[in-house]
Amino acid sequence: MKIRLLFFAIPLMALLPGVTHAQMDMTPYFSTINSPLEKNSLMLMALPDYQVARHGRNFVTGMLMAEYGLTSRWTAGVMAEWQKIAGKPAAYGGMRFNTYFHLFSDDRLFNLSLYGEYEDLNGAALYKMEVAGFGTGDLEAPLARARHTSVRTFEQRVLVYHDWDRLNATFNFVRETALQSPHGSDYGYALGVFMKPDGMSGGMAAGMAGMAATPALSGGRLGWGIEMIGALGDNKRFGFYWKTQQHYLGPVFTYDISSRWSARLQPAFGLSGVSDPFVLRTGVSYMFMPGGDKAAE
Repeated sequence: MKIRLLFFAIPLMALLPGVTHAQMDMTPYFSTINSPLEKNSLMLMALPDYQVARHGRNFVTGMLMAEYGLTSRWTAGVMAEWQKIAGKPAAYGGMRFNTYFHLFSDDRLFNLSLYGEYEDLNGAALYKMEVAGFGTGDLEAPLARARHTSVRTFEQRVLVYHDWDRLNATFNFVRETALQSPHGSDYGYALGVFMKPDGMSGGMAAGMAGMAATPALSGGRLGWGIEMIGALGDNKRFGFYWKTQQHYLGPVFTYDISSRWSARLQPAFGLSGVSDPFVLRTGVSYMFMPGGDKAAE
């Protein structure tokens, strides 16, 4: 009970006024989400992963994502995922539709956003956008049956984050509610600490302009940090039950290829007996900025 109260108390700290950058930047993590995009910005991402399975054959997963800044505080997006298990045909995993909104027009000691995602997936979906509840995420049922098993859920997150110049810290409290069964809700978390590239301080547009003036091979284009995701049980048993929950930890690196293109990499390691031993996460993104090329000048 004390742990649960702690997770709900953290967002209340966002009510305290503080000093942060008014400009919001694109999240650098794989599963941890923080700030909305700039108004009229469009971000396209491809995220392929290689996963060493705890049970069964190793597999590759992938996600294609598009997110658009409806306002400076409100972002909406769509995601499609797939997977390929060694020795089996590639399988479509389903679609996700998300939106998140930054609650305050001014900056606080902790920035706070609310996130919602409708997941129209199937039983073969294996991409680790989050982990929640109990047990392994590996596919143990026959692939043909899993592909035709509908899995619809509504995911909710409380996003708490703060920037100290280049340093970002973010925490997500995750709740997944099943829409097709009386199973109830599963809980999880995602958190990260990240040092942005030199050119990213001062906001996205200013950062992209800084990247345009930085040599193609430069430490000033490199960002680095650490990310951890894991499960927190369900509405019957909430909290840490380490032996029966998935938890992953790994460093995360980004490299700004240009003022619009960015690549990211994360070798993540399973920390519990039901976690996959290793996940190599990769990604590439492209950003359309408002104002066209003028935003990068």
